[in-house]
Amino acid sequence: MTTGAKVAIGCGIAFLVAGVGLAAAVFGGLWWAKGKAEQFTANESRIDALKKKANAVPFTRPADGVIREDRLVKFLDIRKRVFAVYEKNKDVLEAMGKKKQGDFSDVTRGLGIVNDVRVAQAQALADVGMSENEYRFMVEQVYRTLWASEVAKQTGGKSVSEAAGEMYDKAAQEMEKAKAAGAGSPGDASLTPEQREVARKNAEDLEKGIAEAKKQGAEARENAREMDAPPANIALFRKYESDIKKYAMGGLEWIGL
Repeated sequence: MTTGAKVAIGCGIAFLVAGVGLAAAVFGGLWWAKGKAEQFTANESRIDALKKKANAVPFTRPADGVIREDRLVKFLDIRKRVFAVYEKNKDVLEAMGKKKQGDFSDVTRGLGIVNDVRVAQAQALADVGMSENEYRFMVEQVYRTLWASEVAKQTGGKSVSEAAGEMYDKAAQEMEKAKAAGAGSPGDASLTPEQREVARKNAEDLEKGIAEAKKQGAEARENAREMDAPPANIALFRKYESDIKKYAMGGLEWIGL
């Protein structure tokens, strides 16, 4: 066999190997994508079935927003199960979050973790008998109560709305004290006409300041009223505070978990 024939055969083999490799990569990628799609569809079907079971449990949002202790215990059971999946992948999620630019593997891995969390949550909801509506209500009330509890600790037991208006109340009180003292009032006969005019202007400014402080205080309280929590919820929160904080998973609430 001539040298040229050997080279030609060698090139042909190399080309064939490359072609097989390319085909394997293409069809392997398609097979991988097909497998992932089938897995995703299966998981979605499973999640839907679990949520249907959970949502069959009736729930009416309490008008006073008060949490029942037995339901909080069930909520914490759900959080505990979800947290087990979250904690197992926490390092991976944090490492991905520190990357300036993620790649395709980060996307697929992240979606896989989120999907595992969703499955764990749906299974827990179905197992303990809690609908998605009740779960969302519990998340809302627990995080509201967390904030209200901290405010109460720092302000001697005041609600969030009371604390929000407190600064303006104090300002109004100080101005009212100055007004009551009456030093340099317009009616002071010892003052010159010019001084009485200045005193009159100061008294008007003081009245306006008191009215404005009271107005802003009322607005601050009204705006913060939605952040108030029932005292019963605060007491219950403090009873289970360590578990509530332990199973807090920052960021998951933003994606509905």
